[in-house]
Amino acid sequence: MRVKHLIIPVLLLFAAADFSHAQTDYQYTPAAKDPSKKMTVIGRMQVHTVKAGETLLDIARHYGMGFSELKAYHSEMDPWLLEEGSQLQVPSLWIVPESKHRAIVVNVPEMRLYRFHAKKGTVSTYPVTVGEEETQTPLGIFRVVDREVDPEWNIPNKLQYKYKKKIIPAGDDNPIGKYWLGLSVRGYGIHGTDNPWSVGRILSNGCIRLYPEDIEKLFPDVAKGTVVEIVYDPVKFGYRGGVIFVEVHEDPYGFIEDMEQQARSVAKSRGIEEYVDWEKVDEAIEWKNGVPVPVGTLPKGGDGKRPSSRR
Repeated sequence: MRVKHLIIPVLLLFAAADFSHAQTDYQYTPAAKDPSKKMTVIGRMQVHTVKAGETLLDIARHYGMGFSELKAYHSEMDPWLLEEGSQLQVPSLWIVPESKHRAIVVNVPEMRLYRFHAKKGTVSTYPVTVGEEETQTPLGIFRVVDREVDPEWNIPNKLQYKYKKKIIPAGDDNPIGKYWLGLSVRGYGIHGTDNPWSVGRILSNGCIRLYPEDIEKLFPDVAKGTVVEIVYDPVKFGYRGGVIFVEVHEDPYGFIEDMEQQARSVAKSRGIEEYVDWEKVDEAIEWKNGVPVPVGTLPKGGDGKRPSSRR
């Protein structure tokens, strides 16, 4: 349970910020002359008072999270039977993925999409559904090649047996929802859903699903030609207030042989391996709840001074 104790400094660090429940647009600073000025941890911890009849599904959607994100943090809790009036921590904070930050990044293990606005220095983020292990979401750099409102769904041959038809017309029963952003990898896209409770899970046929209210926000902001990077980063490091954070997720496709080795490789590539407390990282790896936790401190002014104690 020590990893949850590490959340306490996070609560204090983000308590002063004022966010709406489902805010999606955040300031971030991926580069700075002084490394301690970097800011790539966005959002904050929140506390929710459970209402009568609420489930984790309801609460996750209310705060702009996927079901799996909230369930991973409250793994001991029955998601369907919550005590009315009880208070629930909502870990609505994330580390912005390392990338070229050109437009859109989808991190498959995290089940989350990031939309970058370079001119404003902001990033928006939304929970998504990604493909199952048997029908994986393709990784790589693609572009948006098609934009449709009220699309028909041309059902793939392998799924026609399930629906007993080849096309589902636009409407409330269309599984791809009201908006479709087709990618340059044939047959795959970013879209809504007629089943909002499926968002934030690993169960699609490879496409990327958003809540209806989220795809409605995203769609007008994405033109044809927009770059979409789909990455696989179960371990991320980020920064805020000079503090180094790590965020660790499950490895849904089984790509990572050794998660600790993966974490060290990522830290080394960022030039921060020597500033990290690896006992804390090991605890985060054991927990794998996807919540950023503090694991070290950046040197001020890039002076190369090292912390006095490390493993």
